[in-house]
Amino acid sequence: MSATVKREELEKLVYQAVCNLGYSPSDAEIMTRVMMFAEIHNNNQGISKLYRPQDMGFNPQAGPLIFENETPQSVVVNGNKRSGMVALETAVEKALQKAKATGFAICGTHNTYTSTGMLAYYTSKIANEDLIAIVMAGSPEMVAPVGGKQAVFGTNAICFGIPGPEDGPLILDMATAATTLFGTVSAKAASQLLPPGVAVDRDGKPTRDPDEALKGAFLAFGGYKGAGLSLVVELLTQALCWGAIPGGTEEAHVGTGRKWREKNWANLVIALDPKLLMPTQLYKQRVAEVMRGRLMCFEGLTRNA
Repeated sequence: MSATVKREELEKLVYQAVCNLGYSPSDAEIMTRVMMFAEIHNNNQGISKLYRPQDMGFNPQAGPLIFENETPQSVVVNGNKRSGMVALETAVEKALQKAKATGFAICGTHNTYTSTGMLAYYTSKIANEDLIAIVMAGSPEMVAPVGGKQAVFGTNAICFGIPGPEDGPLILDMATAATTLFGTVSAKAASQLLPPGVAVDRDGKPTRDPDEALKGAFLAFGGYKGAGLSLVVELLTQALCWGAIPGGTEEAHVGTGRKWREKNWANLVIALDPKLLMPTQLYKQRVAEVMRGRLMCFEGLTRNA
């Protein structure tokens, strides 16, 4: 049985649910914005997160955010065990301020252990200010290398935001895994099978059962290419931004491993002003021209199909 819920009503329910977990009103407001952004864009990083309150990670001992290694162009945001969404939102705001002042900013986050949600939310904030955005999210061991069965990498999402198109920035938001934790959780909640070729069970055998996938490991998309990109995201988030890094061979499935135990996930934010290379308006015009050409190509393919 299905029911229609107005967006405003759903937003209030999500906010109240997050507050009920113990988060402060200010943190709950940020987390609600991030989840609702994903929900209205039909992304599995939305309110499905509330299916598993244990993954929302409220810590009553969490403290204020700490700014480390700060320079005019960089900062590391120590999440101090607060929500990953709150830490990354703060890093994005810092990156915006610094990039507007200097033309370039690189900011990291660490010491959080909750999902940061749909990365398009953050990149769109930067790209809507006429800056180029790159945001990466490290996460705990869920993805096996090609040919393996042990979860080593995170789902390790990467997102780009490019200003220029008339209807808003071009956003490319993708996990480097063939499926994601909350995509698998959503499939389980809906009693649906996973697509073929996205996960293996504990013995390394292909599975479409969400329960078996959660006991085994996910796979990278595109074989070696996706696995290579996942490795790069791992090195630019967990390794570069002071997050926990994978290690040891005793664990082999989702939910265990050093990163799960240390509860220290990391993110990277890069903001670039196009004017470092050419006038911003000219760059936006060139992006719009490329996008118009691509859209005409797609329309031609549709007509000829």
